Amino acid sequence: MPAAIDTDNTIENNEIVGNANGIFVTTGVQGNTFRGNTIVGNPPVQVAVDHTANSGFDIKNLADAGANTFEGNVCVTSINAPCPSTGPSFTASPNPIPVTGAATLGVTTLSWSAPDADVVEIHVGSPNGPLFTQMGTRGSIQTGLWVSDGLTFYLQDVTGGKPLTSDYTLATLVVHLQKSGSAYLDFRGGPHWWGGATAVLFGLCLYGMRLGRSVPRWNRLWVVLSHAALFAGIAFSLSQSAEAQTQPAPQQTGATLDRMIAAHKSQQELAQYVFDTRGCKSCHTIGQDGKLGFTAKGKQRAQGFEGCIRMLTAMTVIVQVPADKRSPQQRQKAERFQEFGCTACHQLTPGKLELTEVGAKLAHLHLGCVDVEKLVANGSQR
Repeated sequence: MPAAIDTDNTIENNEIVGNANGIFVTTGVQGNTFRGNTIVGNPPVQVAVDHTANSGFDIKNLADAGANTFEGNVCVTSINAPCPSTGPSFTASPNPIPVTGAATLGVTTLSWSAPDADVVEIHVGSPNGPLFTQMGTRGSIQTGLWVSDGLTFYLQDVTGGKPLTSDYTLATLVVHLQKSGSAYLDFRGGPHWWGGATAVLFGLCLYGMRLGRSVPRWNRLWVVLSHAALFAGIAFSLSQSAEAQTQPAPQQTGATLDRMIAAHKSQQELAQYVFDTRGCKSCHTIGQDGKLGFTAKGKQRAQGFEGCIRMLTAMTVIVQVPADKRSPQQRQKAERFQEFGCTACHQLTPGKLELTEVGAKLAHLHLGCVDVEKLVANGSQR
């Protein structure tokens, strides 16, 4: 606006790039509004480099302060005009995460933009906590089912090897859970829940036996046995559910391994942790002769099992076959692959078999399935 008569104008939602000046307001101009414009690269790089005396700006305002209004413009350089920084943003969707019943974990998608950084990392719990991902300046990624209420994520600038300290924390994000009001019975908890559940079921059985007295004597045995079978079936289901809940989430496993490594724990101690928490001990027993044995459950599952190495070799082929075109034998192997807990370290992606975050960490530590087996078994001889 080169003349003072330019007034009562609104200039908004424009992209202004590559000029000597992006927006130029001369002396005496007033009563105008500049809103929501993107003004960058003014002057262009070539001019700025070749003509160092160039005095161009994205916004060059020579009018009196307050004579014109500047709102929500994106720019890099200015004179007598606000030029807010396009700083980092870090969000989660959904947040809070809706959960039902007794659920204590949820899934969300993290999104970020860090225009002033070249490489960023997202850490969990602290600036140097467990690494969730390393990406570029902009992106989004979904978490697994391991986000607890109040969990804090840290967006760290690691450009050029910057340390994982609060000085280079670009943004923090706290994610919460939001429970619905629906009722839900959950018997997957600890011993207190188990005691309560057992008492309730036992009471139901006794009540059924009492009702059985009103039927002919020869039917009472049938009533008692029916309730006993019901009790046994429910108890077995609860035991399976409880067993599934004993395994920590992959993110928790990775974090624990990091802490153990930092504490200089031995390979045998790391192997024992994996054995205890990744479902190995539900099928294996630690023998006295340097070999692992089988529990009753393990013996049942081991029928027809070809071994870990052959299983992985077979899956590298099966994963390249679309699920709807696999043979019955291939589908059975894929089911057993998940049943045996192989997916804790290996993930099936279209066309290939890859390592999960936990699997990559264990591979780096030379703690594959066979290595864990050997270390745990040998440790039992000491």
